[in-house]
Amino acid sequence: ADEPTSALDVTVQKKILDHLHMLTDSLGTAVLFITHDLGLAAERAQHIVVMYKGQVVESGPSLEVLQHPQHPYTKRLVAAAPSLASQRIISVKEHGGDATAVMEHAVNEDSLKKGEAIITVDHLIKEFKLPRKKEMFKAVDDVSFSIKKGTTLAIVGESGSGKSTVANMVLKLLEPTAGTVTYDGRDISGFKGKELLDFRRHVQPVFQNPYGSLDPMYSIYRSIEEPLRIHGIGDKKSRAKRVRELIDMVELPESVMNRYPNELSGGQRQRIAIARAMALDPDVIVCDEAVSALDVLVQDQVLRLLNDLQAEKGLSYLFITHDLAVVRQIADEVVVMQHGKLVEHATTDEVFDHPKKQYTRDLLDAIPGGKLQLGLD
Repeated sequence: ADEPTSALDVTVQKKILDHLHMLTDSLGTAVLFITHDLGLAAERAQHIVVMYKGQVVESGPSLEVLQHPQHPYTKRLVAAAPSLASQRIISVKEHGGDATAVMEHAVNEDSLKKGEAIITVDHLIKEFKLPRKKEMFKAVDDVSFSIKKGTTLAIVGESGSGKSTVANMVLKLLEPTAGTVTYDGRDISGFKGKELLDFRRHVQPVFQNPYGSLDPMYSIYRSIEEPLRIHGIGDKKSRAKRVRELIDMVELPESVMNRYPNELSGGQRQRIAIARAMALDPDVIVCDEAVSALDVLVQDQVLRLLNDLQAEKGLSYLFITHDLAVVRQIADEVVVMQHGKLVEHATTDEVFDHPKKQYTRDLLDAIPGGKLQLGLD
């Protein structure tokens, strides 16, 4: 079973894995499970083999390996696994970060949460016409929330809950059937021409599949430079300087500028997608499953990068994900959606520590490895 559940939400994943477990018990089937999710491995496997650069570096009973990792690579994997973590990432860069900066960030978080909204979603509804059927399908049903400046709001829910549809309406890639999306106090439904172009400059997306987001015929330089050219920013020389700054910002070597997407790893491509989104100095970035396809180490690097950029630039994030373990690391507030409806909205700590709805409790209970206690130094 090679990453059979990596693209699935936690509740569907749990059903499939429970069924697989039932088959192993009843039929005596042996399962070789390939996964980058350590929490899942800890919860579901009796034995774990850790591979690094083509070699087995550690092997043994699951809990023994994860609670007492011996190899440095295993220790890094366990430390980076979101399903095994229980706290928010602190936005301090390894280069030049210090304890004072951590304290300042902690103080700033409270003040940011009381700030004014940059995006407001008000009674949003989206209906789609179903093929060969008379009735309409309501993908989003009366959803309201706001994103405060400099904070991260995550929308979570099962596949088909409507979270990506909400994201596409916030990006003005879909028009709502009813309700409004406002950016900085202005209703985006009337944006056209220059006003729409200005909105695109300030609200940028990072999608799930970075390879699909980047034109395979464009060099990395051209991919990052394209938004600057479209918006008429700078001349050739100043744009080249800006591209170099952006590549440095996402911590990649300048040499990648002349390469093409197929020559980069998934994590490198996602960094390029972030650099491209940052090119226009946006206020808001909509991340739609932006880290769900990445292994835990690269995922951890990208999440820390997003967190550092938020601290430095005052960015606001709308984070769409089915991975609640990631939510705990990155979000200030959480919106839980089910069947197109908003079922819970609270701070991340409130949702994780005191969930009000049974559906939210079910989502939290389904996080693999979430209850494991790991003995990390």
